[in-house]
Amino acid sequence: MIDVSGLSEGEIKNKVNVLRQHIDHKEREIKNHYYEMNLHNKGAKDLRGKRDELHEQAKVLRDSASGYRQRRDEVNKKIAELKKQREEVRDRRSGYTERIGELKSLRDNLNNVARGRLESLTNAYRSELEKFSSADISLEYEQSLFKRLHELGERLEAIRKANEIHGEIGEIFGKVDEFHQDLDAVNALIQDMAAESQENHEAMRNIYDGVDEIRSRADEYHKRLVEIYEVTKPMKEKIDAAKKSVSEARAELDIYLDRMKDIQLSRDERKQEEKHVAAKEKFNKSGRLSLEDLRLLMENDEIKFGQ
Repeated sequence: MIDVSGLSEGEIKNKVNVLRQHIDHKEREIKNHYYEMNLHNKGAKDLRGKRDELHEQAKVLRDSASGYRQRRDEVNKKIAELKKQREEVRDRRSGYTERIGELKSLRDNLNNVARGRLESLTNAYRSELEKFSSADISLEYEQSLFKRLHELGERLEAIRKANEIHGEIGEIFGKVDEFHQDLDAVNALIQDMAAESQENHEAMRNIYDGVDEIRSRADEYHKRLVEIYEVTKPMKEKIDAAKKSVSEARAELDIYLDRMKDIQLSRDERKQEEKHVAAKEKFNKSGRLSLEDLRLLMENDEIKFGQ
């Protein structure tokens, strides 16, 4: 607390003038800083608006890209399932292919035993059987025919089994062909889905490229915005310091002004007392009073009309 009791009125008035000049100077300083800050803040507001608008555009694009990515991932999942199915079909086909190889080997061995077609072997067997059934053949020829019939019988049995196996091979080839058709269909579907997945991927990448470009522009606006903040921050600090100085000066000024009021009040009281004494002396000497003199004496209970 400032002690002003020992200061003269002139000293107090001088202090008041100094403080008022200081306050005026600081308030002009604050006003100038605010004016300059407002110029910068206007530019900052424009930059902030452009930056935020670009951020919003980037968000919308990212949401759109997310949709393409989701569709791509869903398609890729289906492709993975189809590839698994394709491998299962290939495994089954491979099993049938191995079986065909085994049957072909068995059929070829039987054909080597048969050494002829079913029709020719059947005709040969019938011919030899007719000869064997004839009554007028020699024993030696009969034995030769029996041996021949036994051989033809084995060859007929071999060709019949070979033909059966050949038919089985044909059936298996039919199934293998079905597997080929299934694989072709699955491969075609995988290719179509792969093309769809690639389209979604490229669309997503194109969008993200656009997002990167927008983000780059937004970062440029943000950089310029930060530069403005770096310029205006010292101004704000100066404004805060000036406001604090004004507040302290006003608080000190109030002390001196209160002291001025006390001095003025004391002066007014002395003047009133002097007027009162003069009015009393005038009344005592002449008995005559002006209205002002009468008021002063009545306020001090010097005159009471009731008495």
